[in-house]
Amino acid sequence: MGTDLLIFKVIEAFEAITLNELLSLVAIVLLVFVSFSVVYLSLVDRRDKKRRGELVKKKSSSK
Repeated sequence: MGTDLLIFKVIEAFEAITLNELLSLVAIVLLVFVSFSVVYLSLVDRRDKKRRGELVKKKSSSK
């Protein structure tokens, strides 16, 4: 009986959200996701460049 009431309240809450609010929420979520993705890829690229630079130094010193 308690879960039925919970499900009803969740459905009622979703019905209160307008299309504009839903689209705004989706836009914000996508913006945050893309921002974190760009930061992550930048950090990975920086780490990879550093590693490749160390490999080049090792190759040039071993010749």
